[in-house]
Parts: sequence; structure tokens; C-alpha cells
Amino acid sequence: MSLKTSMWLEFQIESNWTSPFIFAIYNIIKPVGAALVLVAMFYVVAGKLTGTALEFMYVGNAFYMILAQTLFSIGWIVHDDREHYATLRYLYISPTPYFKYLFGRSIARYVLSLIPMVVLLLLGLAFKIQYRINLLLLAIVLLLGFFFIVGTALLISGINLLTARHGGAIGEAFAGIFYLASGVVFPVSILPAWAQQIALTLPTTYWFSLIRIAVLGNEPDALLSAFPLSNLILYLVLLSIVYFAAAFLVFKLADGLARKLGILDMSTTY
Repeated sequence: MSLKTSMWLEFQIESNWTSPFIFAIYNIIKPVGAALVLVAMFYVVAGKLTGTALEFMYVGNAFYMILAQTLFSIGWIVHDDREHYATLRYLYISPTPYFKYLFGRSIARYVLSLIPMVVLLLLGLAFKIQYRINLLLLAIVLLLGFFFIVGTALLISGINLLTARHGGAIGEAFAGIFYLASGVVFPVSILPAWAQQIALTLPTTYWFSLIRIAVLGNEPDALLSAFPLSNLILYLVLLSIVYFAAAFLVFKLADGLARKLGILDMSTTY
């Protein structure tokens, strides 16, 4: 019940300023607008809106919006609870552990982020993206993606227990690393050798590769195409477990340190 309540709360905080219809448009228009800007940039550079490169970029960007919106939103929750609404102390003495409360809100944000992704995939038909969707593989990949994306968001929340109002910037930093190093809009194989090694330690690299296989039917990246499908799934599962476990550990350590230092409900007043 507490997870359900946390999910309901996330939706209420995000949407109670307007009608459901206006909120649906608001939730969709920003990622769609960003995707159209990227498509326009591609056209200026390539002089056409066809080809494998466009499909690679478009699909990667569509699913990146799930990651970006989740990290940006969840990364700010601690500061909202602590300083905007001034409810953090009350949440801590409630029967629901704060980590579980954040997890519930993360679920809601992840689900809300799926809606613009679907719209972007439908819009891709206008650009003649050649989809070869494997629904079973896509469902598995989205489920696995949930754990490491939410795990990263919760890790950011742990860091924010010890910082001032930098939640948005920290979320953007993590999302930026994933964007540059995980093959979102350009192949990992074009990165320098040292950057490729970093990329292969990120769950997002395997997630975006599996997304392309599930949606486009193939992996154009020369480096990642050498991995069998079973290996990509195995690496994603293992790294998702590691990232979620690390997020839980960091959160608990940060929580204990914030209590010890007496800054759990501090107000930075700026």
C-alpha cells in the first residue's frame, strides 16, 4: 500500500496544477520537441532523413528520454521534501521507510516517462523509420532498464541528502555521462579506446543496444554487434543488480551520515 501511495503522490505533485489533458500534453511536448530539434540537426548535417544513422539516433534518443526524465525528476525530490514542502522530517517518522517512499515515486515517474517514448516511436513512422519490433524482448529490456535507472535515481537521492540544492545538476551530470558514453545517438565504436572501456562498464550501453535490437531488429554498432544477444542480456542483468545494490548502499550510508551530522532536514535558504 505504501508503494501505491507514493506512486499516487508523485502523480499528484506532477499533475495537480492543471487538468489531466493539459498535463498529458505537457508530459509529451518537451521530449517530442527535443527529438524534433535533433532530427532537424541531423537533416542539416546529412542532407536527408533516411538511413541507418537516422534510425540509430532516433530510437536511442526516444528511449533516452525515459532515463533523462526519471533522473531529473527523482534527483530533485529530496530538496522538494526538505526545503520546498518542509515535510522530510514527517516522512522520516512515518511508517514507510524513506527509501521505499522514493522507490514508489520513482516507479510513477518511470511509467509517466514511457508515454512520450511511445509517442516518439509513432512519430518515427513519419520519418519512415523501419521498425521490426520484438515485443517480448522490448518488455524484458524495459523491465531491466527500470531497475538500473531507478537505482541511479535513488543513488542521486542519497547524495542529495548531504548536499544543498544541486539535485537537478547532479541528475543532469549522470544523464549526460550516459548520453555520451552509452551509444545513444552515435555508436560506442567511434569513441577512443579508453572511453569504450568505460562504456562497457555502464548498464546503459547494453540497454540501448538491446533496445535497438528489440525495436530495429539489429545492432548497427560494430563493437556491440559482436556480443551475442544472451551476453548482452546477461551483462545488463548483472550490472543492473550491481547498480541497484550500490544505490541502496550509498543511500543508507548517506542517510546515516546525514543523521550523524544533524543535516537531515537542513534548510539552505537559497
